[in-house]
Amino acid sequence: MKPGEWKSPLKASDIAEGGVSAAWPAFVGDDIWWLETRPAEGGRRVIVSKKFGDLIDAPFSASHQVHEYGGRSYLGISNSDGYLIYFVNKSDQRIYKKVNKDKPFPITPESESSYRYAEMIKVGDEIWCVREHVTQSSCTREIVAISDNGSIRTLVSGHQFYAHLRISPNGKHLSWISWEHPRMPWDGTELFIADVANGALTNKRVLAGNQNNPVLSPEWLDDSTIVYLDEETGWWNPWTVTTNGSRKQIVKEDSEWGFPAWQLGYSAIAILNDGRFVGIHGALDDRKLVVVDPKTGAFENVPSQFNTFIPTIVSNGKSVLAFAANNSNFSTLLEINIANKSDEQIVRPNPLPLPATFAPEIKEITVAGNGREIKVILHRAKNPDYSASGATPLLIQVHAGPTAHNYASIDREYLYWTSRGFTIADINYGGSTGYGSKYRHLLDGQWGVIDYEDVISTVNYLVNAGIAEKGKIFIAGGSAGGFTVLNALVHSDVFAAGADYYGVAELSMLATDTHDFESRYLDSMIGPYPERKDLYLERSPLTHAEKLSTPLIIFQGTDDKVVPPSQSEAFRDVCIKKGITYKYFAFEGEGHGFVKSESIITSLEESLLFFGKAGGFTPSV
Repeated sequence: MKPGEWKSPLKASDIAEGGVSAAWPAFVGDDIWWLETRPAEGGRRVIVSKKFGDLIDAPFSASHQVHEYGGRSYLGISNSDGYLIYFVNKSDQRIYKKVNKDKPFPITPESESSYRYAEMIKVGDEIWCVREHVTQSSCTREIVAISDNGSIRTLVSGHQFYAHLRISPNGKHLSWISWEHPRMPWDGTELFIADVANGALTNKRVLAGNQNNPVLSPEWLDDSTIVYLDEETGWWNPWTVTTNGSRKQIVKEDSEWGFPAWQLGYSAIAILNDGRFVGIHGALDDRKLVVVDPKTGAFENVPSQFNTFIPTIVSNGKSVLAFAANNSNFSTLLEINIANKSDEQIVRPNPLPLPATFAPEIKEITVAGNGREIKVILHRAKNPDYSASGATPLLIQVHAGPTAHNYASIDREYLYWTSRGFTIADINYGGSTGYGSKYRHLLDGQWGVIDYEDVISTVNYLVNAGIAEKGKIFIAGGSAGGFTVLNALVHSDVFAAGADYYGVAELSMLATDTHDFESRYLDSMIGPYPERKDLYLERSPLTHAEKLSTPLIIFQGTDDKVVPPSQSEAFRDVCIKKGITYKYFAFEGEGHGFVKSESIITSLEESLLFFGKAGGFTPSV
């Protein structure tokens, strides 16, 4: 049986029902908490305790909508009576308080979700956090203090964005990161501190960062010193800065210790009681936890069977919590005792749903592109019941962002494909993160050119190398990845079919009809709008839609606020007008990314059948 037609025991329903994703770990007293997203419950996000199991019942779902991408949405506090939870509830975006097993109650007013909250920290008897206010005509943010009785007072205003709120150990300083339009948090940010006295902030000042240097993830090392990530040398490396502004680089290496701040709540640095800290560094296919002595700059990797460590990491002073993965384990929650680095305890296992013999070979390769190198992560076809000695069907996967990257570890949906005989090529095209600022800035002014060029170059390389079977080459991507998919389809004829997940079809529509966080994102990647409307027109896939001849399957969430349904509908209409083979699925109640079981099952099975028909083979769903 040929690759692409291999029978796999892994079904789409297994992906959806077993695909509970977890993130945002926390130490809460002597307990460990995390957040699970459950497709079988309509994508409900549940706070889970190692000791007590689920901490919030349906219909509550811990999910904030600040920046529309969410992030850490809960704060756990241990006390002599048990525990407290503060969490943002998805349906109304209010902060709720829950005491032990009591019913949650709201502490912020009803606003029909126009007020959203994130980055919660406990300061005295108050919750300090970022508050976002969204109306039809404006979006503003500030740092506020909230009492359990519902009173709210403003601490800081005047900036467009806030992140990484941290209070110093002695309570005398608040630190945070801010940035302004048109910059994104990977373009240029500033690390602020302010003095705290009687619950008020004074003497606000900038300690690090600027409009061209994006600093990230500040954590207080002691009462007067902050460890943070700085990109002054071209890579996000760890630095320290004192409250009087004295800066020092701790480690200098060509390795990324940071990641793009798409969500609020990330932490790239975890502080230990002995004065050291823990970070993540290394090549994308060999990431490591690393312990650093800030006094000497000496660092040591923590031994691990895992090669991918996923933001975010946290510490209780002695141990660290991190989600990690490799080619035979999905994202797995670990507790690592730093005093005994070999003590790696699995808190939440997440093994393959198949025998380990189905685990694909995963490695990063470098492909020669148009005057530049292209980073590609290959997941090779693997099924112990079949042999793939030659070329196989190829599925190109294009990551979203575009300021992001794909990891060199197993992916549940990828396993659906590799176990059926597909090789997957994850293309970290020029502009992706993980390779330093020079590589990331390749996309400046070039989105809609470099990304799809790198896709085509990779396809040509894999065909010539005998890895990809010509005539059975497919492409898929979502959001910004969908934009690249559409451009690759209209500017080439190398694909048998494509799958567009809520992709950007028309750029000026995106520039004028998207949410505040990304409303000026395209300024750096294309140019200011409307001054460079000509570039927006030229780079839009819809402009060149008359050249489309490749079968296309489209998936869209009806509630998507980032890429509105009108974008997908535009290419659906092109297919209808031109008589191109297509399928269009609009998933009710889904936003920017699918979390419901039925949406995940439908998109996987329909893509597989659509690709098989286009490639002239009969896959087994």
